[in-house]
Amino acid sequence: MPVIVIDPGHGGQEVGAVHGQHREKVFNLIIADKTARFLNANYDAAVHLTRIGDITMGLNERAIYANQLQARLFVSLHVNAGGGTGFESYIYTHAGSTTQQYREIIHDWLAGFYKERGIVDRGKKKANFAVLRKTAMSAVLLENLFIDQETDLSWLLNNDFLSALGTAIGQGVARALQLDDKKPGGGSVPVRVPVTTQPDRARQFLQAQNPAAPDFINIYVEMGQLYRIRWDAVFAQSCKETLYWKFGGSVKPEQNNFGGLGTFDGKQRASFKTPREGIEAQFQHWHAYCHGGELPPGRPELDPRRRAVLAAGWGGTVNFVEDLGGKWAPSPDYGVSIVRDFMARFVDEVMPATGPGSGPTPPPQEPAPSPQLPGPTPPPQEPVQPPPHSVPEWNPAAEIQRLREAGLIVDDHPPDANVTWGEFATVINRLRDKYNLKG
Repeated sequence: MPVIVIDPGHGGQEVGAVHGQHREKVFNLIIADKTARFLNANYDAAVHLTRIGDITMGLNERAIYANQLQARLFVSLHVNAGGGTGFESYIYTHAGSTTQQYREIIHDWLAGFYKERGIVDRGKKKANFAVLRKTAMSAVLLENLFIDQETDLSWLLNNDFLSALGTAIGQGVARALQLDDKKPGGGSVPVRVPVTTQPDRARQFLQAQNPAAPDFINIYVEMGQLYRIRWDAVFAQSCKETLYWKFGGSVKPEQNNFGGLGTFDGKQRASFKTPREGIEAQFQHWHAYCHGGELPPGRPELDPRRRAVLAAGWGGTVNFVEDLGGKWAPSPDYGVSIVRDFMARFVDEVMPATGPGSGPTPPPQEPAPSPQLPGPTPPPQEPVQPPPHSVPEWNPAAEIQRLREAGLIVDDHPPDANVTWGEFATVINRLRDKYNLKG
């Protein structure tokens, strides 16, 4: 699978070009996010970003990161300044023929996109920029419009335009690399993209499940930026592994093991000195699966189990949350469960579709229910007359508990969680067995 590195220029203390309250670094990250999501959704490629948040990152570090991944193409995204207008592209002064060919295709495709909107093509250029010189693969730098030109800025402030630009860059990259279309049935929730989930949304979700749960959200957000992994997915995994910090399984609260890191090399389940250390160790395991290779500069290895991931050949093989199944845990449904049973309850982009314009839903592992079937009904605001043979009042939690006590279900099912056809069929078949029903 070809590796592509998208580089949102600047970040953190390096703001880039400035015009009024507008900062280049912000536009670069938005465009990179939209480009990466388009490629993830449509093509068979491993897409990495040099940063997924507003962090300071040196030019050497960006090149080293791409070189360690042995990427096939590096695309650095920028916004121009200095009194001009339009779009231009750069490659290294002494770029080889393959890089020149890639740039020709990407530039020409984008020039067509800009021409449709009356935006000037400033041409194909060469320069001795560090990220073009120090990357070991083909590298292209794109300057998208001018932040200090009012017409250009009006385009940059248009979210629909930025979405279309991200798509156009992704299409140009796909044409240059001749990427294969994404195969049906793959994951839908990419792991290496900026997070749109608000931390307070995650806090509210956790507090609703366990009011006594500790608040470690800021640690997840910080580690997500450091390790270039979406924090909301790692947090959702912790909710799954700790049962919303209620524990009750083989891992005890004092172990600070929120990712269910298990027995390894004769050692029992992992323990960490502090919650921060335990969360960072969890991110380091995700890093092994999602990036492989070396940890971010200056970070000590907190648990040797990550080496087993690399030794198994799984380094860098997880592109979507759903890909964790059969790797982090034996169950092929493990990653799907993180998305379906946890993220889908507080992350807008993966919540079940409710109508036109809804975000994507994770692919079901069992046949999906018919669209005509109604979803869970909220508790009525006023008493209603129940039909014959029904329970007079609606109490989903009590009904689930009755099924559990009867042995018809064995898992913890939140009252507002979706049910697959496979789970529904299991309940029906257990009823048939219990009452010896035929047919």
